[in-house]
Amino acid sequence: MKKLYLISIPFFIYSFILSNEIEKNKILNIMVDHNYDLRDKNHDEIDDYFYFPFSYNDDNETKTVANIRELKKLLKKLNKDLPRDHSHKDWKKMNVKILNDNIALVNAMYSRIDNNDENYFTGAAMYSFRKVDNVWKIFSITPFKPYNYFEFE
Repeated sequence: MKKLYLISIPFFIYSFILSNEIEKNKILNIMVDHNYDLRDKNHDEIDDYFYFPFSYNDDNETKTVANIRELKKLLKKLNKDLPRDHSHKDWKKMNVKILNDNIALVNAMYSRIDNNDENYFTGAAMYSFRKVDNVWKIFSITPFKPYNYFEFE
């Protein structure tokens, strides 16, 4: 019987690692899809990516919204601060850390791209995710300087 336990331990470890990687890939796909929907101004799909209450934590304050209507207003306000020739955002690096079955973090570095397809700004942000009904959703974003970007262990 002890041999059976010893044989099954590597299988359980492998299964855990594989399931963790699958969850990380699900989160990264949400980051990419979310970015495409923002780029394409597909705001009808935006609520698929967020969990409420949602918070956006800039240098000076935390902006909290309770529903999709308030989120759309916040995103519109944040987009007003972008240059007129802003086209989209491209991910440069993303690193996922799953903290438990229902909470994960994504440390992301991105470039803002103008209409001439040139990089005009590089930034970073920490995205906090919650798993709701077996779907990962963003509940908080904290932007920061790209030189503070780090990778999880």
